[in-house]
Amino acid sequence: MQPVSHTYVDSVNAGVVQVFALLTDPNRIARWLPGCDGVESNAPLRKGARFKARFGQRVSEFEVVDYAPPATFGWAERGERKGARLFLRLDASGTATAVTVRQVWTPRSFVAWIRGRFLERRQVQRRLQTIVQNLRTLLAA
Repeated sequence: MQPVSHTYVDSVNAGVVQVFALLTDPNRIARWLPGCDGVESNAPLRKGARFKARFGQRVSEFEVVDYAPPATFGWAERGERKGARLFLRLDASGTATAVTVRQVWTPRSFVAWIRGRFLERRQVQRRLQTIVQNLRTLLAA
């Protein structure tokens, strides 16, 4: 099944190291990830680490699949939305940082692909924009 992906690129007024530290701090993920109410992690995040995030009544487990400080960070969902992955790439741009957010979803069936492709209810592009806006707000504080 072909993956469905969405990408959003924007910049924030902060250094790459500062942005990467914000993205990978389990205590702060809920502040920039839309809909997230809290994150539980037993250890600092690194490749292979798992953490749980709460979205209202739903709790989902994520596994860090990309971790290359201070440039890339990404995870794969291991819970209800298995097959969903989120990747963030940071590129220095003077005193600012270009942030590329990419969500990739591999449907488990043809029917799921049709639903995800044509009946998209989650408005993924707006969600990706909100991630960058939340980062911008947190870094300005």
